[in-house]
Amino acid sequence: MPTIDFSEGKMPEVLTDVTRDSIISIFNTIFGSEPDFKGDGNGKKTGDGVVGIISFMGDVSWIIMLALPKETAKAMASKFCGFEIDYDSPDMGDVVGELANVLAGDIVARMAKEDLKVAMSLPTIMRGQDVEPMLPRGLPSEMLHFDMAEGEFLLRVAGAKSGDLVGRKPGT
Repeated sequence: MPTIDFSEGKMPEVLTDVTRDSIISIFNTIFGSEPDFKGDGNGKKTGDGVVGIISFMGDVSWIIMLALPKETAKAMASKFCGFEIDYDSPDMGDVVGELANVLAGDIVARMAKEDLKVAMSLPTIMRGQDVEPMLPRGLPSEMLHFDMAEGEFLLRVAGAKSGDLVGRKPGT
């Protein structure tokens, strides 16, 4: 089993690589075009948007936060469902939660290929202006920036210290 080390305050490459590859693959399957990875999104803000959060726990603990600006969320929801979804409706939270859930399932499968066993939580959804969950001090995190026909979006990957839980327990 590979060792995951957060001690230097940096996100381990295996977590960012698996997450990036998952989002490219899953969004290509769902939306019919591959998202363009723009690199480091640190310092970028979502603005008015919605965030889907999933926690992972097992051989390594970390979270992902899929941040969709309002117009991107509306475009993705429409394409994902095949009909318009009102941004302010509870259905928008369901759509973003399902996108995060599908992404997380792929991440779990990819982590298994890296000989790392993890389980995922149910999604937590937040909507607002520049929504960004406050993480405990000192946790490594990296913001990944993507762009596609439906709009640009961000994905934050944040680690946890050994034995710590960030976010929800898997299955909750």
